[in-house]
Amino acid sequence: MNLLESCWFLVAFLIITIVLLVDPASSTPGFGANSVLGGLATPSSQQKFIYRFSAVLIVSFFTLTTILSVLN
Repeated sequence: MNLLESCWFLVAFLIITIVLLVDPASSTPGFGANSVLGGLATPSSQQKFIYRFSAVLIVSFFTLTTILSVLN
């Protein structure tokens, strides 16, 4: 297994971990809140970081997948 494949597995593992650990229900403000108003709530700075980090991981995964398919 070469370095690109190892990076690909690491990125895939990180994406799966983020998807399983981040609870989208925690972004709503409180129990019993209006669902219409809950959708308008702005995400916290920690949530913004996770969203950006996951977007970077997804782009990296796509790029690595493309590179690996061209090389093989």
